[in-house]
Amino acid sequence: MSTQPQAAQSEWWERPDRHYDAGGDLRFAGRSVGALAAELGTPTFVYCAARISQNVTRLRRALDGAGMLVRLFYAMKANRYAPLLRHMRGLGVGIDACSPNEVRHALDCGFREAEISFTATSLSRADHEAIAGWPDMLLNLDAIAALPPTAERSPGRAVGLRINPAIGIGYADNEKLRYAGARPSKFGIYLDRFSEALEKASHLGLDVVRLHCHAGCGFLDPQRMQLDALYAAIGRFLDLAPGVRELNLGGGLGVPQRAGDTELDLAAWVALLKRHFGGRGLQLAFEPGDYFVKDAGALLTEVTHDETKGGVRFVGVNAGFNLHPEPAYYQRPLQPVPARRAPLAGPATVAGNINEALDLWIEDEPLPPLEPGDVLCWLNAGGYGAAMASSHCLRGDFREHWLAPVREKARLTEQAISELSQGAWDTLYGSTGEPIWGNEPLPFLARFGETLRSGLRAPSRLLDAGVGEGRNLPFLLSLGADRVDGIDASARALAKVPEAIRARVHLQRAQLADTGLPGASIDAALLLDTFETLPDADRVLNELHRVLKPGGLLLCNTPGLDDGVAGVDMRALSDNAFLYRSRYYFHFVSPDEAIAMFEAAGFEVVSAEHCAWVEAPHPGFRDETHGHASHVLLARRRGDAA
Repeated sequence: MSTQPQAAQSEWWERPDRHYDAGGDLRFAGRSVGALAAELGTPTFVYCAARISQNVTRLRRALDGAGMLVRLFYAMKANRYAPLLRHMRGLGVGIDACSPNEVRHALDCGFREAEISFTATSLSRADHEAIAGWPDMLLNLDAIAALPPTAERSPGRAVGLRINPAIGIGYADNEKLRYAGARPSKFGIYLDRFSEALEKASHLGLDVVRLHCHAGCGFLDPQRMQLDALYAAIGRFLDLAPGVRELNLGGGLGVPQRAGDTELDLAAWVALLKRHFGGRGLQLAFEPGDYFVKDAGALLTEVTHDETKGGVRFVGVNAGFNLHPEPAYYQRPLQPVPARRAPLAGPATVAGNINEALDLWIEDEPLPPLEPGDVLCWLNAGGYGAAMASSHCLRGDFREHWLAPVREKARLTEQAISELSQGAWDTLYGSTGEPIWGNEPLPFLARFGETLRSGLRAPSRLLDAGVGEGRNLPFLLSLGADRVDGIDASARALAKVPEAIRARVHLQRAQLADTGLPGASIDAALLLDTFETLPDADRVLNELHRVLKPGGLLLCNTPGLDDGVAGVDMRALSDNAFLYRSRYYFHFVSPDEAIAMFEAAGFEVVSAEHCAWVEAPHPGFRDETHGHASHVLLARRRGDAA
């Protein structure tokens, strides 16, 4: 009797772009890990473009809440793979470089000098000569000793000073990941000599416009309260430098690496930033490395053996600590995951192929039985792996591979996309008797209930546009309107609306761009989990504007590229439009783009808020529990207010 892998409990690390599918195969960035290993060989680093885009967008949107100008740079030392750098540039992210060769590499990848922030330590004469050749680069000096050679080669240059607040922070409070702390470190200028540094810079004719501080790596929510003390200490430096216009807080934001790790609460972190720096008239800058790329990468390795030695189970792989030094040097773990799900066989120590006792990837990790040739995938390998690799024991061979969304070769017309996607949705609804989306209304709906109810005017009428199987109809029915309508293009979806609900609503099969409803007849409409699937979204908005009464309300969620499934297992039609599984159309827009579309259709956006929630697996559509993030817009048809 066969087992059903999809019934197995989800692992802590699973999400839409890395999970076991219903057949038990590990998938990463929409690809089978086993197939990737067979195609590319091992050891190979693979990087998911869609995940990097999500990470950048998530951080950028969180920082919008700080109410200050913000610039983002990417710490190239984390991963200098050229396709990844070019992707960052396309996302509008600059480069944080720490050597002249990194600057040259960034320039080769298309970055301009003004898009590069340079912060290095122990600068040589050759370093100073190179730096002087890039006058538009943002230069941060790490030591008082760096001031004279900079002034000599670049008179009057605007510079930043790297400061050391004597407070460090790192993943799991790991001392090796702290760039500052009670023990003096080589980085930056301490408070006791900061006034001296300012005076010397002024005497030499340098213009100190920026402070820079990088206090550690990989901090998560348990370390957040340490940031309060860190930012207060930075404030003491700022008090002594009223002419400073920018504060670069470096990187250090971490990602969960083991079960039990708690990701940083970005909203609470941004509140700290606002409290400490919001009233100073500063522009903020950040230079994440790991936060952008670590969980977007994986290392594919081949199992060499699985045997017991001295009472300990050892699993060997064809890659050593020289290819990804973090686990050995910094005790920052990677997560080993077999390419096929199987029952566990007990704890194992995974060892590499380097003749050093240090070459252990992980110890006491539960793993299934493994055979030579099996693929073991190491998650969270996107940062400080390939970039730190060496050829120790002449075992430095590896590959890197960029997993971009596959772009369609032929440009499909809007009509062709619409027909393809609608056919796919209709087929999906008919593929199972189970509700695809579940029976519970979307979790953010309840807080809009009173607003929608207060806008009802007799004879009152509500509309669910893109009703699907009716998950949100109970919410509309609870508002007490005289009539509730539901429209969808799929007859099979409408057929799955529960009978008890069907008897209380008016269902109609129609295109959302041509509903056939009377004009100015609807008090409020929902367009939920639908906008992103519409190739003709502008025409749908125009139609909903037509059918709403003057002052009528439209509630709509518009996912952006920070949505948990954006770009995952999707073929790209453009930078923000995709075909999921080559047949379901999705497009992702920024809040500003969505608001502009609503206003062009004649709506006034009353409120906009960012919402995130978790959805259970959708039968036949997504096998795994997954997260969603959307901007939820409440818009009013312009006219007489309700």
